[in-house]
Amino acid sequence: MFITMALNKKILQYRHESDTWKRYLQFIQQENNHLKNRLSQVLQADTDHEFLERAEYFQNKFITEDDTVNMLRQDIHELDQLLSKELQEESSVIKDIQKKLKKMNKDMDIVEKQFSKLKSDFNLYLTESI
Repeated sequence: MFITMALNKKILQYRHESDTWKRYLQFIQQENNHLKNRLSQVLQADTDHEFLERAEYFQNKFITEDDTVNMLRQDIHELDQLLSKELQEESSVIKDIQKKLKKMNKDMDIVEKQFSKLKSDFNLYLTESI
């Protein structure tokens, strides 16, 4: 009984983390769309060849960011499926969940840092180029 209650508390916490990640990925997706729109606006002005090359670099980075967000969404979906399984103190399932959570924590930390740098680099580039 006590083990089940403790397990349920952990599962509840894991679900909370999953929901937090989903909201953060939605935020990244919205910000990434905003950056792509900004790039499109800037490209409508007369631009030189060097600017176009750099714009293409950022466009590719934004597309890569979309792909990363989609992969992380899939990982979270898989985690959610694990969390929704009936758990009868199956240590293998618990270990799978904990392993996936650890990986997701690392991945989310990496994507947060990468996206922050991308956004900063893009804005700095526009500030210096326009």
